[in-house]
This record gives sequence, C-alpha cells and structure tokens, in this order.
Amino acid sequence: MELEKSPDYFPIDSSSLRADTKIGCDLYLLVKGSAGSRYILYCRGDAVFENSKSEMLLEKNISRLFIKKDDQQKYYEYLETNFQNIISDTRLSSDEKTKIVHSAATNLVKDLFNDPRSGSIERTKTFAYNMVDFVLKDSHAAHSLLKIAVHEYYTYTHSVNVASVGTLFAKSIGLEEDDLKGFCSGILLHDIGKTRISTDILNKKGKLTKEEIEIMKKHPELGAEILNETGIEFKEELIITLQHHENDDGSGYPNGLNTGEIHLSGKIARIIDVYDALTTKRSYADAVRPFAAIVEMNKKMLHCFDKELFKEFIQFLGPYDPRKEQRTYIYA
Repeated sequence: MELEKSPDYFPIDSSSLRADTKIGCDLYLLVKGSAGSRYILYCRGDAVFENSKSEMLLEKNISRLFIKKDDQQKYYEYLETNFQNIISDTRLSSDEKTKIVHSAATNLVKDLFNDPRSGSIERTKTFAYNMVDFVLKDSHAAHSLLKIAVHEYYTYTHSVNVASVGTLFAKSIGLEEDDLKGFCSGILLHDIGKTRISTDILNKKGKLTKEEIEIMKKHPELGAEILNETGIEFKEELIITLQHHENDDGSGYPNGLNTGEIHLSGKIARIIDVYDALTTKRSYADAVRPFAAIVEMNKKMLHCFDKELFKEFIQFLGPYDPRKEQRTYIYA
C-alpha cells in the first residue's frame, strides 16, 4: 500500500511529537505483513505520549506515524501549542524543524482564509511571532525555509512563501526583533481581503476582465477592514495589508502612494509579493526560475520598487558569480 494514498489516514513526522505531552489525537503505526498492511493504535490521543514511546521510535528508526484524516486539525493545533518546544529541540535538524514550521503555517493560513474571524487572526499573529523566534535562534533557518517554498499557487501557500522569504530579507537588512515580528504577522495576513472576493474571480483561469481587475484591486482595503473589525490592535499588519500593491512611482493601488509615502515594510512586501508570484505556478502562467524572475522584475517592473531595496534583495538571493555571469541563488 502507498502510504500517502491511504483514504483514512494521514502521515505525520514522529519528530514533531514531544515526549510527555498529550497529542490530542490517536497515533497509529503502519504494520506490513504477509496478509497485507494494517494500522495499529500506538498511542491514544487522550493519553500522555510517554518518553518510552518516543525512544522506541528512535530505536526502531520509525520516522513516520499516522493519524486519522479527520484528526488533522487537532494535530496542527498541537503543533501550534508546542511550537516553542519544537524549535528549541536540539535533537531536531534545521530541515526537520522547518518542515514542521512550514506545515503548521500553511494549515494556519488555510484556516484563516476559510474563516477569517478574530480568533484565526490572533492565532496567525502569535504564530508569526514564534516563527521570527525560530529565524533568530537557528542560523540555518534561512536556507531551510527558502528551500522548502511551495511553487504551486494557492492564496495560503503564497502567504506562507512571502512570509518566509520576506522575513528573512527584512532580517538581512537590519530590522530588529519587534519590527520583524510585526512584519511577519503582516505579511502572513496581507491577502486576507481576498476572503471577501468571489472565488470565481480568485480561481479564474485566464485573464481577468477590466471589471474583475477592479474588484481584485479592492482586496487591500477589504483586508484592512477585516483587521479593524477584530478590535485587535494592529500597526505593521495594516501598513502591509494596505501598501503591498503600492508602487514606488505612485502608479499602484489603492491610494497611489509614491516612494516617500510608502513604509519600508510596504516596500519589502511589494518586492516579495511579485517575486513569489513569478516563481510560482498559477492557472494562467508557469513558474519561472529565480534568475528569470529577477530579470523580468528589473526590465518590466522596476518602477514598482524602491530601487536601492531591490538591489539589496538581489544581493540577498545570492552572490554574483562573474565566471558564470549569473547569481548563485540560495535556492532554485
């Protein structure tokens, strides 16, 4: 049986589970025998996942457990609750931590776009702060986060991608911890206004009509509206939500701000938003390689960006190799 194709069970990494905690959902082992494969209960969700069970998995080199597909939400809630313990675990490699972080972030933003109420927004803000802690504590986080970026476009994966790349870039140009946390939260929430736009427009294959484009252009203001309705205090989040489509020359939307009026976070978001869109496959366009994306941004869209910041973004992606006349990118 193909593990990933089981209709009732969902695979999880055993490394994501903390010993002596309650997972909240039943854990199963896949056992293969002459009569076929079957799932057997390894630990009940309402029982403590004891250290002895964790050690047994390590001894047997078992890296994968299974949960019922209906329990996926409980598992992701567990990851969010235990986030700090996971990223502080010295037994886990940076790649293992990053895989857990990215999986939890993607699920969180997916929840947010399915139900953009204050509870989901507050969860996103908390997660963003923890994500920044991970980036600051783990020197290998940058390479791991960039490497794991998903290149199939969904609104929620796009938000996670731009949060990963954007936060790392913001760190590289000197943003301090508090500003990084606000930035990461804002970039995860930047497209929340799209939840008030018809899915027929969002998922349309091919070019949008002029009327549909005008509707799409409302999503920054709709996003700010959603954030303000929560009653939660936002600053950086509102700036990024409103400004991630503002252009350096004043030709952007919704307010046609020029370079002197656009906040640094808005300028960063503009660059990262375009870069991820170009390097991600969409229904109407194939993804391009990072180098090709930078070339296109430089030739066709330079008026959109703060030019000095754009130069720094290119340097962030990788050093120039004069022998190859191209950049050696952190990831491809």
